Amino acid sequence: MVSSIIDKSSYIRKNSLKPNNVGGGGLRKVCMSQFVDLLVLKDRQHAKIVISELLPYETDVLPLVQLQLIGWVCWSIMRRIRGISFPDDHLWLLRLICIDFFQLKSVRVLSLFILAVNVVLVLIQTYLFLSVFEAKYFIRYASYYFGSFYIMLSLVQTIFAIHLNVDALSALQLWTHHNVDEKNARYIQFEIKAVNIYTIVNMICALFAAVVYMFPSENIQQMCFPLNIIEDYAPNWKNKLFFMYKMSYPLMALAMTASSNQVVYTACHARIQVYIVLSMKKLLLHIDNLNSEKACKLLHDKEFQEHVKRGMISVIKRSNKCYNIFTELNKKMSTFIILFAVCGGFLGMGHLLFFVMILNFDFGINEYLQIASMVLAGLSTFSAVIISGQKSQELFEKACSEWSSYPWYILNETNKRIYLTFLRILITKPFRIRFTENISINYELGISIAKVIYSMLSVFLRFTNME
Repeated sequence: MVSSIIDKSSYIRKNSLKPNNVGGGGLRKVCMSQFVDLLVLKDRQHAKIVISELLPYETDVLPLVQLQLIGWVCWSIMRRIRGISFPDDHLWLLRLICIDFFQLKSVRVLSLFILAVNVVLVLIQTYLFLSVFEAKYFIRYASYYFGSFYIMLSLVQTIFAIHLNVDALSALQLWTHHNVDEKNARYIQFEIKAVNIYTIVNMICALFAAVVYMFPSENIQQMCFPLNIIEDYAPNWKNKLFFMYKMSYPLMALAMTASSNQVVYTACHARIQVYIVLSMKKLLLHIDNLNSEKACKLLHDKEFQEHVKRGMISVIKRSNKCYNIFTELNKKMSTFIILFAVCGGFLGMGHLLFFVMILNFDFGINEYLQIASMVLAGLSTFSAVIISGQKSQELFEKACSEWSSYPWYILNETNKRIYLTFLRILITKPFRIRFTENISINYELGISIAKVIYSMLSVFLRFTNME
């Protein structure tokens, strides 16, 4: 049986390289035929293939087929997305991954199905925990159990609330930055490049983590209760259900980072708009060598005063519009913000328990890859959100400082009142990404979370040593 599977797999791979199989849906036929052939084999769990050229350990045939199917699915989705236009959006890659991808009907249906499966599995796990509670089993399975809540909430957000950020930016009618001054243009270009680099790194980390978790690991299976449920209650369908469950990992990985990446996307666009407002200040007052004589002339220059009046009214309207739209967005997302904070705490606790539990297992290359990929994906996403919040807060404070230094003494009485109104708006309506009224996303929050994680890790490690 094993030799026939290997011969059949090598025959398929050999024929898939022929030109007549590559074009016209050949790759799709090869992947699907291999998928069907492996599904109908009853004893495929005993089949092993040594792929020393790729990985220095033995692995099942099934994960290799999963990788091929993932590639085919990604290729099909990219064909669908290729028609989407991104008018003047320099962050189109991040938007594609965290917003537009999840708005495809096929992805929404698949996400809804995965959500339903996870809800059922968590309910079963909760019932079994409550009916037959044993501390050692609860600790063993707690990492995946706590992480499941964040996965489910992420799927709910991508299915039902992903349009809120797009609607807010559409209502804002983003200003283009083609006419900003050279200094602010450099800042904007740096922001765009930094976010695009982060997008690529974060996507690679998330997908790599998902793919690594697809490969079989006895240690991981001992900690993943859904896999044990499948093995105990559906042994005859075990391999097919394992396959289907693990095929959902890439989508769940992208969904888990989507909500955080939407914060990064929206915050970056907000910062670009602030840079444009800062540039308008220089355009309104582009005066070389301002002295008392020039100030006196400008004070009585009706054309200059009218120019300043129109510009400042435009800036005030823009600032009010930005504040109202983002305040409304924050209200609509307030429930999700609180839930993400709670589930994020559960997810962090689950990661810590996962780290503590694997200390009791014998490490292999698969476990090292799983730990490294999980840490990289989580750390990159968490850092990006914290840095985005901090940079937005600092940029707004910079805008307040620069507009406060405006030479008000060259303005007439009407423009002085307009200028004071604008300063009042800046002071009373600060722009921050908030969790609550008193908690904003910034370095202070990041340091507080890091301290809590360190304290919890110390407690778990001490508890493990006592055991």
